[in-house]
Amino acid sequence: MRILGIDLGKKRIGIALGDTENKLVVGLPTLINDHAIIAELEAIISREQIKKLIIGLPRTMSGQVGKQASYTRKWGDMAMRNLQIDIEYVDERLSSKMARDSLAALGKALKKEDIDQAAAVFILQGYFDSLKN
Repeated sequence: MRILGIDLGKKRIGIALGDTENKLVVGLPTLINDHAIIAELEAIISREQIKKLIIGLPRTMSGQVGKQASYTRKWGDMAMRNLQIDIEYVDERLSSKMARDSLAALGKALKKEDIDQAAAVFILQGYFDSLKN
């Protein structure tokens, strides 16, 4: 089954493509979170035959649901209605930090779009890792 991982931000959305059969995850170009986002996601879902979205849920370090997590759930509800696709949320604490650290370790310039994409990869890879347990 093909799955799309999402690192949701109010300005940009990092996305990653994965397959449950081979557990391979690759980052896709970061999208702008604007009025056209649903149409862009529809095109990706159709082209890549996506069956599920995995959305990172940003909890606080203590595990609480804050403003961004509430925004994420509201956005996810809207996406599920409009895209008619299954959605699952996973804890994304520290995914952006891990993304920044991994890009910095590679000597890459830290562009926001690259960080968002890498965070989506970490979110989806974390989901795949949880399936093994």
